[in-house]
Amino acid sequence: METILLRHPGESADGRELKGAAMRARLRAATEELIAEVGVNAASAAAIAQRCGVSRGAMLHHYPTRDELIIDTAAHFWRRAQDIVAALADDMSAGRTDVATFVERLYEDVFRANALVTMLDLMVTGRDTRVGEAVEQILTDLFRSYEDLGVKAFHVSGLPPERIHVVITLIVSTLRGLRIQDNIHRDEARVRDVLAMLVDAVRTILERESLAAAKPRTSSARRRP
Repeated sequence: METILLRHPGESADGRELKGAAMRARLRAATEELIAEVGVNAASAAAIAQRCGVSRGAMLHHYPTRDELIIDTAAHFWRRAQDIVAALADDMSAGRTDVATFVERLYEDVFRANALVTMLDLMVTGRDTRVGEAVEQILTDLFRSYEDLGVKAFHVSGLPPERIHVVITLIVSTLRGLRIQDNIHRDEARVRDVLAMLVDAVRTILERESLAAAKPRTSSARRRP
């Protein structure tokens, strides 16, 4: 049966907007689930509508094309990741958390198993398409924000931004690769060992480079008359 959206007497425009936002959130959630289960290509408009429990017409009312829905799903998907990293950066900057918690939360909350499958499928399957172009721009902006948030998180180390960018690349690349490996062959003990090793490596790098950055300033101060 076709779903018809009607304005009820006394219903405000804001009420309609809230209902529309709720429906779009449901459609995005259904799309994300389907992509993780069957891939981008198999996540058809009909399949998404069925998963969401609405008619295809109702879905098209909010997203005129499947591509628009997938692109919006990708944007919200990675915005959640960015929000998590932003909160962690705030906590690191304020001294409310440490490197170990920072790395652990990134792995558990940003590089989740289903999330990684969805990300990789969107990147690979969407290549050379409208979806692929949009996803590439979303990811470019996301990784740039990771670098900026990394500078905020580790600014107390005294490292220049370009060196912190390298540290963030090390963390993100290691966690992404670890999650892929864990999807291929699950070994929780090894995951814990790798995370601990990554934390030790990051701490060592930050301490070593902080000392190296402080030496020129100390030498310069000693030479002053």
